[in-house]
Amino acid sequence: MQTSSFLARIAVLVSALCVAATSFADEGIAVGRSLALTGALKAYGEAKRDGGDAYIEKINKAGGVAGRRINLVTLDDAYQPAKTVENLRQLTDKNAPSAFLGLFGVPTVAAALPELLKLKIPAVGLTSGMAQVRTPHNPYAFPVRASYADEAHKLVAQIKTIGVSKISVIYTDNPFGEGVKDSLLEALRKEGLTALAVKVNASGTLAAKAIAQAVATEPQAVFLAMLSQAAVPVLVELKKNNFHAQLYTFSPVDTTVILQALGKDASGLGISQVVPIPQGSRLPIVVEYTEALKVLGRGTPSFYGLEAFIEAKILIEALRRAGSAAANPAAVLKALETLRTYDVGGYVVSYGPGVRTGSSFVEVDIIDSQGVLRR
Repeated sequence: MQTSSFLARIAVLVSALCVAATSFADEGIAVGRSLALTGALKAYGEAKRDGGDAYIEKINKAGGVAGRRINLVTLDDAYQPAKTVENLRQLTDKNAPSAFLGLFGVPTVAAALPELLKLKIPAVGLTSGMAQVRTPHNPYAFPVRASYADEAHKLVAQIKTIGVSKISVIYTDNPFGEGVKDSLLEALRKEGLTALAVKVNASGTLAAKAIAQAVATEPQAVFLAMLSQAAVPVLVELKKNNFHAQLYTFSPVDTTVILQALGKDASGLGISQVVPIPQGSRLPIVVEYTEALKVLGRGTPSFYGLEAFIEAKILIEALRRAGSAAANPAAVLKALETLRTYDVGGYVVSYGPGVRTGSSFVEVDIIDSQGVLRR
């Protein structure tokens, strides 16, 4: 009888342990995300949402991380810095995330950086190329994309090789436009070049006077330091002026938006990019992204979507390396710092203790006469 009673107790204990283990696995791993899903920059936020979702969904269908589902909780910040901070706090209080994923925008990321220090939760993929993402060092910030300074140096190197010396810069009157303009002027200065800089309103709808000023000096190249919403009316106005100088802009200009609005009229526009062209490539990460997006059944291939897909892949690798402590932000941070030279499929990032390099990938693509983006 005693033996029977003992065995019964053992059975109950084993059963309880199995239930506990199953319950632990079912708890999942929470990840928080704040994106602009309404407002003027909705298209950017949706592209990032779909790209990140495509990879997370792929991982969850394959069994998650060590049998634990990734619970990705997304809140809308409408590209408002105060709302971004509010979202990060809410996600922390209600969901206890192990990390944040895919924050977007110059002013919103700038507002998030000091909050990350308070919350002590790492964020992977801060979509801003401003210097403050990396300097001063923020241990909780893990940028992926190259900086706007990197993009500026690549563009300036390109115009120097073709002998361009007369340059104008048209920039928008907002933190993004100002920051990119400053990065560009510094890159030009280092190469012994100068430029005329003129300002337009943030939407670009009152650009005629500024454009007239920018082209009056007959520049050989004009740089646009602005987002897509402003770039469209500015490019339309430039075309009205029958202006034929080389046009360049930076990665935050979404080529999908430009081509939808202008088609072949956007031909000749050179754009620095911080991820490869997101379709028609045999690069492993591009193939994986486009296939996962098809399975998701939402979104179309885009630079921002591919960037978000890469960000999610980096975070999942860190969660794997964190092992049983994957729900602990401190453990995830340490795991991220082990990604010294991590290749996601033809795209390499680098992190370590005190190192937040991310990627240095920058290439210049151009829209051809048929309205097709080519390297």
